[in-house]
Amino acid sequence: MKDNLKDFVDKNRPLFDDMEPSDSVWTEIEKRASKKTYHWLWKVAAISFFCTTLFLFFANQVDRGEELISQKEKISSDFVDIESFYFQMISEKKTLIQSYADETELDYGYEQDLQNLDAMYEVLKDELKTNPSKKVVDALLLNLVVRIDILNKELAQLDDNTAKHKPEAAAI
Repeated sequence: MKDNLKDFVDKNRPLFDDMEPSDSVWTEIEKRASKKTYHWLWKVAAISFFCTTLFLFFANQVDRGEELISQKEKISSDFVDIESFYFQMISEKKTLIQSYADETELDYGYEQDLQNLDAMYEVLKDELKTNPSKKVVDALLLNLVVRIDILNKELAQLDDNTAKHKPEAAAI
């Protein structure tokens, strides 16, 4: 198909070269070219849209940054209160376990578990400082709950041992 068109144009080239547009066509072209075009208006609109978009984007980023800072402060302040409560419970349970030291011989195997949990707790605290998030706080709280659970199991075991030894002493 393209070959046919090309052949037609090549054969009839002299006919096309003789024809020129009339003066009225050239006059109309000059009028349209000299009319004021409003391309500049579209350029201004595009630039305004771009600048507004940038402003809103960066304003949103600043708001998010401030929101994250306030969220970090809220997480930290809430966690400090909860942490204090759990540390008080842990301290009380350790004191109870030490009170059994006078009555029975203690097996301090649970201390190794508590030391491991303490090391993990310090790593999580560092993570909370650099990247405060609910997941890190949950992990810290879980660590504290596991410590309390270990201490509760140790207390229960000591209670069982004490209960077993008291009847023997009464029987003698």
